[in-house]
Amino acid sequence: MHPRLIGVETEYALAWVPREPGARAPLPRDIYQLVEAAVRAEIPTLPAALPKSGIFLSTGGLLHYEAPTARFSKGLLEMATPECRGALEAARYHHGQDELLGRVHQEVEFRLRTRGFDGELVIGKAAADTAGNVWGSHENYEVDEPPGALRRLLVALVFPVFWIPVLLVEVALIVMFYAFLLFIAAAYHVCTALAHLPGAGRPFAAAARGIVGLGRAAFREESLTRLMDLTYAVTIPWIRVYSLFLRFIVLPRTRQLLLPHLVTRLVFCGPGRVEAGEGRLALSHKGPAIRVASGIFWDDDARPVFDLKNFVREPWSIWKRRKRLQVLFADSNTSRLATALRLGTTDLVLRMIEAGHPLRDFTPRDLRQAIAIVDGDVSLRASIPLAAGGSATALEIQRHFLEEAEKFCGTNAEPETAEILSKWRFVLGALAEDPHLLYKDLDWVAKRDLVAEALAEDGGWRGVAVATAGTATAATAQKIDTRFHEIGPRGYGHVLREAGQSRPYFSAEELDRATREPASSPRAKARGEAVKRHAGDDREARVSWTTLLLKRPRQKIPLE
Repeated sequence: MHPRLIGVETEYALAWVPREPGARAPLPRDIYQLVEAAVRAEIPTLPAALPKSGIFLSTGGLLHYEAPTARFSKGLLEMATPECRGALEAARYHHGQDELLGRVHQEVEFRLRTRGFDGELVIGKAAADTAGNVWGSHENYEVDEPPGALRRLLVALVFPVFWIPVLLVEVALIVMFYAFLLFIAAAYHVCTALAHLPGAGRPFAAAARGIVGLGRAAFREESLTRLMDLTYAVTIPWIRVYSLFLRFIVLPRTRQLLLPHLVTRLVFCGPGRVEAGEGRLALSHKGPAIRVASGIFWDDDARPVFDLKNFVREPWSIWKRRKRLQVLFADSNTSRLATALRLGTTDLVLRMIEAGHPLRDFTPRDLRQAIAIVDGDVSLRASIPLAAGGSATALEIQRHFLEEAEKFCGTNAEPETAEILSKWRFVLGALAEDPHLLYKDLDWVAKRDLVAEALAEDGGWRGVAVATAGTATAATAQKIDTRFHEIGPRGYGHVLREAGQSRPYFSAEELDRATREPASSPRAKARGEAVKRHAGDDREARVSWTTLLLKRPRQKIPLE
């Protein structure tokens, strides 16, 4: 099964930095609405027929606002690439999204200033911020897994035990909710009608006002937050038990063999993280937030490497031979080579696993310890204790996967695979010799060198090590860390590329096509062409990942 379908979901922070500290600033929700409007003016789009709404683009990808219901005004912008055929196409469309947001950045900033806001727009692509919030770039891989007879039997026996009670409870809650709404609406209309009775209407008018006030209070952010907390408390036992079931049933061998690669690929796809208080550079933004190997991502205290939530959203997909493997442990990259390598090398390891190619088991003895070792070791010499005994460095593990991939592909690898193998070998060799050789290629190396150069007069990284919080040295290091991943003309990654200090990897023409034309997979192409054909008919057409919906005549057209 090659090339496999690959997709990337990326969350971007939206913020306004006032020129004067404490001055008023727009909410992320308001910034998103301007971004969406600017994108719609730039390329053909159609409204999304999805619970989260948003818009589908002529590329076949999606742009929408991502926020919990209880904190709707303080969300993120999320973009999902279309389903791409292969790693390099997925990397092109991923960075095409960056280019599109970069093009509309100036327009949105201008619109905000015309509304009286004085400052700068920030569209941030880092996977974490200084306040401890974590988001990032999630990867989705179509994986071929023929289930064995024992697992088929277990699914047939256990699956109904989980889902029949859930469906019954869900139907009961929906009935109760709508019954309550009908009762409240009827009570309000009765009270409103009786409020006009001469001499006796005052109590009914007060009751109608009370019903309206109750409705407003019920939908305040504080009330919704309490409702979300209650929902979490009620559902978390079911989530934890179902997670255990899914860990045993869904892609267990694939996840076990792929995990060491995902942990150690940080050596080339880590974006870098400045820890000014400790005077050092770490490799990953997201690494410290990972808690478990796999599970249904339901709360930050159990953030997994592999998110199994799609088997809750689409429970029937557990029966399919081809399944979607979602990798949550992925940082966002400015380096286009880093993105191509993180997708391409992961695809190659999956191909070997699917084919039954023998791979050494590098499962770490302790996942969080292994991530911390790789994350904190820019020398690339620290060893990871292994569950099977012994230890290995991240580079040794990566070399094993590379050498096995070269054996697996042989001498007749297709051009895209040959390119990934060549870049993989080049990058690992340069990292072993001197990471500085990759200052134009990898985010964490460029960031390390940029901090050292900017603070040369203050002792470089030695100066950062002794700097206390709030000093100019610490502030400069943190500013470089944050601004490196900004989208738009002030982002340091963009500035380095414009100055020729970062290799573009993809041509301007390739990225421009990736902002306008559909990806090559059949469904993405069908969706993108549908968006182009019906763009501007917002009242007549909607589109989802699988279907085009038309109002007149009413049609539901599958996208294949």
